[in-house]
Amino acid sequence: MKKVKLKYGKTELEIELPEHAEILTPKLKPPDQDELEILNTALDNPIDSQKLENFLQKDDKVLIIVPDKTRKSRVDFILKSILTRIKNDNIKFLFANGTHAKQTENEKREILSDEIYDKFEVFENDAWSDDFIYFGKTKFGTEVFLNKLVSEADKILLIGSITHHYFAGFGGGAKLLVPGVASYKTAIQNHKLTLTQDGDINPNATNLKLEGNPVYEDIIEAFKLCRLKVVHLGVVLDETDKIVGAFFGDVIQSHKAGADFVNKFFTIPVNKKFDVVISSAGGFPKDVNFIQAHKSIHHSHYILKEGGYLFSFIECRDGIGSKTFLDWFKFKNPGEMKKHLLENYSMNGHTALSLQNKLKICNIIVRCELKNDLLEMMGLRTLDNFDMLKNLVGSIAVLTNASIYLPIYQGAL
Repeated sequence: MKKVKLKYGKTELEIELPEHAEILTPKLKPPDQDELEILNTALDNPIDSQKLENFLQKDDKVLIIVPDKTRKSRVDFILKSILTRIKNDNIKFLFANGTHAKQTENEKREILSDEIYDKFEVFENDAWSDDFIYFGKTKFGTEVFLNKLVSEADKILLIGSITHHYFAGFGGGAKLLVPGVASYKTAIQNHKLTLTQDGDINPNATNLKLEGNPVYEDIIEAFKLCRLKVVHLGVVLDETDKIVGAFFGDVIQSHKAGADFVNKFFTIPVNKKFDVVISSAGGFPKDVNFIQAHKSIHHSHYILKEGGYLFSFIECRDGIGSKTFLDWFKFKNPGEMKKHLLENYSMNGHTALSLQNKLKICNIIVRCELKNDLLEMMGLRTLDNFDMLKNLVGSIAVLTNASIYLPIYQGAL
């Protein structure tokens, strides 16, 4: 038997698998450098931008936008470096909650640190409030409403992590604005671009793709439409949450540089598909709820044979993570679901369709904290007995951190 440890929430679970199970990891590793050195190098060498110290003036009203608890970004560590360079205390912080639930005070403190939380004004985006300013409409039809704090600031700094994203190409960058600090209306109009005119998943709204991706291109057009004075610091974290890459400067160009880095070091070329895939999202916060954990399920299914079995370890301590996601599973017929998605799209409707599409070609069995009736509603099965994993037959792949590592099937060599 082969013993494998998988991250699950804030703990680890140990499973036993047949000896022939293959643990998949990238062929290339990022250079081993000190985290502070990586950050300072990025800040000292901006991409198509002024240095941060020159960008910000001492009398500027500064807004720093950071991810919420669903995105691990080491914000507290980054801010220690950032704030030593900023000769300005007129700073407000805004959490890019998007359409996610509000956070507790302790959760916000944990992200920012007590020192920063107590010193500065801290806000979080509420997509359902009236606190938005209209900036215009994109060619895709998205009406751009952003949090009013954006329009009140003289300068804006975006801080976040750059990762794979299963329909926006890559996370981070301008996504911190749309949908990060956008209204619900703006968010759903942008996310609906994941669908074709027939209600299918748009093949161009996918991992690794920026150019020609309607979701990404809509976000970029919305960003340009707003004409904000803004810079971006994007970091890349490895599976131990260490900062291994940092990219600062122009929002679009620094994000693209980070995306190239992720593509180089966090993809796994695979020349065959497997009968069984065992995967972990990588623990908290990647598996904080089902909507976030689904990204790891999506990554894992790329290398699964038709009719194969995916065993997914995703804690989901905060439940589903969407107010409307489960509503889509009352439509058992894919055609009916597509019709209603086009007519009355709501947030994460495309995720429901994507999950249903996967279930047509493979079996998904999960270990999580969701109730069995919710799993059954989604068409998922529960893994209660780890011993069954010892007796698996056929080819087996293991992805220990399927949220940050993307396997790419390249066909048989």
